[in-house]
Amino acid sequence: MKLQAYVLLFLFFMASGILIAQEVSIGERHNFNSEILNEQRSYQVYLPPSYYTSPQAEFPVVYLLDGDYNFHYDSGLIEFLSDSAFTIPEMILIGISDKGGKKQIENSDPKKNADNFIRFIQSELKPLIKKTYRTSNLEILIGHSKFGILATHYWMTNPKDFDVFLAIDPSYWFNDFEIVKRLESQLQEGFNPNSKLYIAQANTEGMGIDELVTVLEKETPEHKNWQLNPYPEDNHGSLHLKAITDVLNSVFEGWDIDRKTFYSFKNGNDVINHYKTLNDKYNSEFLLPWSCLGNITYFYIRKNQPENLNQLEEGILAHFPSSLEEYKIQLANNYLSSDNQDEAEKLFNTCLIKNPDSYKALEGLSKIAVSNKDIAVARTYLEKSISIAKEKKVRQYYLNVLHSNLNELKKN
Repeated sequence: MKLQAYVLLFLFFMASGILIAQEVSIGERHNFNSEILNEQRSYQVYLPPSYYTSPQAEFPVVYLLDGDYNFHYDSGLIEFLSDSAFTIPEMILIGISDKGGKKQIENSDPKKNADNFIRFIQSELKPLIKKTYRTSNLEILIGHSKFGILATHYWMTNPKDFDVFLAIDPSYWFNDFEIVKRLESQLQEGFNPNSKLYIAQANTEGMGIDELVTVLEKETPEHKNWQLNPYPEDNHGSLHLKAITDVLNSVFEGWDIDRKTFYSFKNGNDVINHYKTLNDKYNSEFLLPWSCLGNITYFYIRKNQPENLNQLEEGILAHFPSSLEEYKIQLANNYLSSDNQDEAEKLFNTCLIKNPDSYKALEGLSKIAVSNKDIAVARTYLEKSISIAKEKKVRQYYLNVLHSNLNELKKN
């Protein structure tokens, strides 16, 4: 009887909604009418964590063909690389939805509707994204399999639209190797784009990649605007995430300053110039990685090198103004860990004056209040920090830390 009672109670809770499940979603889906395609189109968008907390920052954009198929795991990969591995800057991901079936095949086929689909991306989708979101100048296009054909065809016909094109195990055999023959003709006629095509090749046989690469090797042996990345141990599907990882890490080579590179720098100006090289290459201001700022400011404080800290701040203000608050937050945190509470408090308050929604500054002031044994003030700061962090869609792992700290304060 007891077991039956528990089961009935559980079913009652479920039916009444007392057991509440929260949906965990990645990105958003939006619809709009396309005059070019004469139909309603949709796209998915992933916005990185700092999009909501750094309101002046602009972000590179990755456009993903066949977005409904690949969006979820590709968005997770981009966040991992930018916010955990720190090998690339934070980026926006746009998953271009398709209609499936026959229309999907036609939109990727250069002999059918591919050119019209490209016009849709050029004239409708990209302008909409630039108008709606804070985007930088760097744009990347990715296509897998039959959409690898479309990505390559796009590079061949409109190479200035994107800085980087990635074709993942593309089906170049399609239409009797038409794209291979056409590329050879274009190259012989002087085709020499500034953008770069990356081709990721799995162990799939008969894809036509060898034939196309043979043409590229023959006509452009210097590899200036193309690169083949082979994955002989991977099949048509398993290379996908590796291919994207390798290309993004290649585009942003040196983004994560390793210890050997940092020790080769003479001063803080060298750090700025290191990142400015990428800024200049892509005519974009990238949001600097907070982990790197934290490590470098910690080193300069520990080595008592205020002149290098000044050079860093001046360089960030001049070339990376969107990263200035994060720099000051990391500097303040390191002053706090070095028992320089006065400097830390000044910096946290400076951040709050400039940005009253700086939840990290409020968190830092809470820590200072705790060290001063002013628990009531510490709780006030931390509760406000949590409220703002939720509003700014801060990731759950960070919210967990803030809630844990607040729970500890409530015990006092």
